Amino acid sequence: MNINKDQRKSTPKKIWYKGISLTSLGWQLALPIVGGAFLGFQLDKSGSNQYTYTLMFSVFGIIIGYYNIYKIIELEWLRANAAKRQVQPEDKI
Repeated sequence: MNINKDQRKSTPKKIWYKGISLTSLGWQLALPIVGGAFLGFQLDKSGSNQYTYTLMFSVFGIIIGYYNIYKIIELEWLRANAAKRQVQPEDKI
């Protein structure tokens, strides 16, 4: 199992990058929900509605948050598949 110097040097960077992208999943979900609720609350406060915009923008924020999570997981899945395709056994005869 020979690993060249380039692969050894890039491995910690790749692990660190994956860790950062996966730890941000909570923020990717929470910020659209909180932002939507806050925007809806401000619109309801300025208008005559009691909670219509708050509910509408909260649901919209939930949809956007879960879409963000889906796209990040899909990207990580594609990266993992691409990495598996790049690793080929030596001398396969």
